[in-house]
Amino acid sequence: MPERRYACAALVSGGKDGVLAAIETSRRADATVACLVNLCPRDAATRELDSHCFQTVAHECVGAFAACAGLDVYRRRIEGRSKALGLEYGDGEEGDEVEDLRAALAAAKRERPDVNSVCSGAILSDYQRLRVEAVCASLGLTSLAPLWRVEQREVLRRVEAEGVDARLVKVAAMGLDPGKHLGMSIADARETLIRVEDEYGSHCAGEGGEFETLVVDCPMFARASLAITETRTVKTSEDRFAPSGHLVIDAFDVVLKEKGGEIAPGRVIWVEDDAPRVRASATASATLEFTAETEGCVAVTGTTCRVHHTIGLVGSILSVSLRAADPASETHETCAEAIFQTMRALVAEKLGEDGATEAWRNVAMTHVYLDDMSQFATVNGVYSRYMPPVAPSARACVATCLPGDAKVQIDCLFILDGGNERKSLHVQSLSSWAPACIGPYGQSIRVNGLAYVAGQIGMEPTTLDLVPGIVAQLDRAMASAVAVADITGAPLGERALAVTFYTSAKYNADYEAEGVHPANVMSASFERVVAQSGRRFLWRPTTTYLTVTDLPKNAIGEIAPTLLVGTGPLGDEESFDGEETLVRESVRGDSACDVMESTSVRRPGRFLQCSISVKRAVLKSDELTNGHILARIALYLGEAELTASHVSTCRLYHNLSVDSALSETLASAIRRLYDVPIIVVPVVACGLTPATAADVVIEIFARRDDRHT
Repeated sequence: MPERRYACAALVSGGKDGVLAAIETSRRADATVACLVNLCPRDAATRELDSHCFQTVAHECVGAFAACAGLDVYRRRIEGRSKALGLEYGDGEEGDEVEDLRAALAAAKRERPDVNSVCSGAILSDYQRLRVEAVCASLGLTSLAPLWRVEQREVLRRVEAEGVDARLVKVAAMGLDPGKHLGMSIADARETLIRVEDEYGSHCAGEGGEFETLVVDCPMFARASLAITETRTVKTSEDRFAPSGHLVIDAFDVVLKEKGGEIAPGRVIWVEDDAPRVRASATASATLEFTAETEGCVAVTGTTCRVHHTIGLVGSILSVSLRAADPASETHETCAEAIFQTMRALVAEKLGEDGATEAWRNVAMTHVYLDDMSQFATVNGVYSRYMPPVAPSARACVATCLPGDAKVQIDCLFILDGGNERKSLHVQSLSSWAPACIGPYGQSIRVNGLAYVAGQIGMEPTTLDLVPGIVAQLDRAMASAVAVADITGAPLGERALAVTFYTSAKYNADYEAEGVHPANVMSASFERVVAQSGRRFLWRPTTTYLTVTDLPKNAIGEIAPTLLVGTGPLGDEESFDGEETLVRESVRGDSACDVMESTSVRRPGRFLQCSISVKRAVLKSDELTNGHILARIALYLGEAELTASHVSTCRLYHNLSVDSALSETLASAIRRLYDVPIIVVPVVACGLTPATAADVVIEIFARRDDRHT
């Protein structure tokens, strides 16, 4: 039997979604429902509150769930109101109704120390989910949302399949009539609900507020069921097209089931305590002192830690990369602290204090490179102290062969002109949708025509455990990337602009033994996604294949896409098919196998994404190689009707056969010409396709924007 990981407090309003979520949670081998939590109106005579979060219709019956399920029900009268109406909730707001939820869950946790998680019936509402997650995070609870993003008709199917008898107690939608439909069971109303969805575009499971329900019987009610005996209908709107109304339940009975008397009834526990204060976000360690050593390098006073840094601002895109090296052992925490404190100082120097404060809320993508993946938790702890917890950036993390004594490298991409266009997808609840991001990094950031997706590994979303088997694990990673892209609004197969595929080198012997290489598996899987998508673009996304030393949780592979949203950066309503060029050019040199490969996607006058790989048996003629690379970049810029001044980011990957001096020579040549920071990342192997290994891969992104034309 799997170890019990989760003892859940189940949020219930009385309706089908919370109850179904509790049932599905209880069916997990590693979870149990320990108690129920409910919020109800302060005035018992009030049937329906103007609440953005909580269903209150039929609240008069919810206390009886204790007798039906044999579980304690923690109930809290709602003192607050819907006050903080923004999508993100953050650290909370005094007087908001969500603080009543915090008070109820804190009381349940205090009385039941075994409670370590919360399950809720959130399906589509980011507003509700984010509030539950914010409260859970503040109380140290894990959020479980087993119905998150489950298709509406599937929800109805599960309600029936699980034997949940849920009655309509409120209707407010075209096609539904209070006089006809109130009191009907979901099973009896199912065909009507689906027809209404088809005819009027509503939600057949009620996610748009079309209806609300009361559960009178279900598998969770092991002790008894409810029998409604007296009701009356209250019509709240006589609208000719969409009348609305709800049931008031004046009387009901608790009917014991066979052997129900053998189960003790639960208690109804009223929570009167105030919500606990939200602790301030964890603060950073003591401020380090730095001494400038050389250009682009500072030393941490009193230590052997050195931080090498590069920063560049092109238009509204700020790119920062820092690498901390220290010959002393077990100093990853110091290195990470030094990186973030140096980064804050660099950004403030570049943008000013006020500009830097705003900039930290606009990090779009972060890359974390470690020399040792076993130090992930240590570095992540520091990361969590500095990165914003609300609407955080997407992130990819790998372990690779950092040069010399380097232990940590962190790169941040700031998009400073995102404004209201910036949308963060940060789902911290465990569900069957895609792996949760528990911490200050999200599944994706959508901003200015692009979406940056966090690196996806092959975790089972409901447990965050790796899926066993090479192919199965990588297929799961691809499925998660697809799921995230869909919610981001840029389907992976249709909208991928660039994709980075990471493979862990630590399992090379296994790959050989099984005759399967992860790069080939991921490539084939991605091609299937593209083929099945009905992609309308003529061009193919650029791809980079990197082999690194290790991945989070010792995963086999990781997928990190960048997606085109709408018509992309500086997009408009014009159609955009794009162009793509794949060029293989033989380079005259000392070896007959010298070759350069490149690919680009561009929209003339708007943006350019290009990748160039150089494959040489021995990189002897760096001048010749550099000349060809620079010429190819210039060619692509010209075809995109952009100039050197529009190049905003450049990443240079090189394998172990290329020493740091040679990679720096190439980086310096690009830097001199384009005046852009070059982010250099050593890897085990690199290439633009699984079949073509290269010594160096260069990725360039250029765009025109309003600040820099």
